[in-house]
Amino acid sequence: MARIERMETGSLSEEYREVPASGGPPQRQGPYFKHQAWVDGRNRTRRIPASEAPALREAVEGRQRFESLSAEFIELTVAATRGEDPGKKNSAKLSGKSAAAKRKRS
Repeated sequence: MARIERMETGSLSEEYREVPASGGPPQRQGPYFKHQAWVDGRNRTRRIPASEAPALREAVEGRQRFESLSAEFIELTVAATRGEDPGKKNSAKLSGKSAAAKRKRS
């Protein structure tokens, strides 16, 4: 997590446009880059110059990697707090009725 140097919220997408050509098939132009992120409860979109797209893509991927590592850290820490083996899945989960009956006996 500490090695992630850049982060940005949202996503970066590429767009291509079909432009009519005189007397021939349409020509594809692009890519055009669009950054979308939730800001103040709204989805905000801004166009990004092609020269800035690689750095922004790296920052978005950095945030995604950080979130993934954070979720893994939380899962391992919760398992350690509960005294569970973090590498072992608990396949013997209690159903709603069994869990309620066990709580009553305690």
